[in-house]
Amino acid sequence: MRRTVRLFLAILAGCWIGAVAVPASGEPLNVVTSVIPVAYIVEELGGERVEVHALVPPGASPHTFEPVPSDLRTLAGARVFVAIGGGFDGWSDRLLGAAPKGIEAMHLIEAPNLNPVEGEDDHHGEEKAAKEEDHHGEEKAAKKEEDHHGEEKVAKKEEDHHGEEKAAKKEEDHHGEEKVAAKEEDHHGEEEFNPHFWLDPIRVRDVLVPVLVQGLMAADPAGKDHYEKRRKDFHQRLTALDQEIRTELGKAKTRKYIAFHAAWPYFAERYGLEKVAVVQEFGGEEPTPREVATLVRDARAAGVGAILVEPQLNPRVAQTIAAEFGAGTVVVDPVGDPGDPARDSYEDLMRFNARAFGQALQGKRN
Repeated sequence: MRRTVRLFLAILAGCWIGAVAVPASGEPLNVVTSVIPVAYIVEELGGERVEVHALVPPGASPHTFEPVPSDLRTLAGARVFVAIGGGFDGWSDRLLGAAPKGIEAMHLIEAPNLNPVEGEDDHHGEEKAAKEEDHHGEEKAAKKEEDHHGEEKVAKKEEDHHGEEKAAKKEEDHHGEEKVAAKEEDHHGEEEFNPHFWLDPIRVRDVLVPVLVQGLMAADPAGKDHYEKRRKDFHQRLTALDQEIRTELGKAKTRKYIAFHAAWPYFAERYGLEKVAVVQEFGGEEPTPREVATLVRDARAAGVGAILVEPQLNPRVAQTIAAEFGAGTVVVDPVGDPGDPARDSYEDLMRFNARAFGQALQGKRN
């Protein structure tokens, strides 16, 4: 499938010559984003002066998204492209490489003063378990080296295959295809930082909004006053939204939660919540039996009554685990859905999540 998509992209890219067309006077600024929540924010800032499209559709996970040729056509019409960056939407780099020149690309992970949260290396924050696994891995590696006379055999193997393997690697790196595929299969492997920073409305207000407004003004200088007016209005609403969320979460009996996916450290940091466990650190990678046993034990000890699940990911594993400690599940959504009135704007999405967290923290379930 990846090779087919890459072939289509190469063919389409070969058909385009020159730069992106500049829209006629009076036409809205065409902005494409990688994910829906960023599109929501751009829409708030741009109003009628922008036309915004998100590449990852509702119901799809940005972590496992695979672009198709129509996505390249969408991107080709953009004046501005806004990505998260940091490996989260690395597939967009491939699209940009195939698209016409002249698209202004922004990577929000590079925004000044963002202070991104470091990524997590294990499902449940079990440093001890991770160290034990690393220790066993080191013992196994040491034993393997002793059994096979380690360095001598490895050196000999490298000499025997040096030419063929090095040539193949060089060719793969040159074309970028195998390298991109490897990054996409290990979706979080290149993510040094957790990318879900849009789930903190104060970071959005103080960091993302100024950067996005600057980008819109640079692409549409005539709209400077328009964007500045909408920035001030959105700033005030985000301040009020923050207070709404604090009020909603203030009703909870506990501050501890379990999430199916590690999307919530920025939200938790902002509102003083404590993560007990994460079921799936990487989409599609199920926890081991030992991890499940630890999660159940920790959930019981913390008195957690529900696991937070997401509509973009299959909740089956979370539902099974929740049943083990007599709990249920509550739906949260880090991405949003323009087709659902409860999640069709940034503010509504965050209110939806605040209510869901409040429900889970009070031990209620869907």
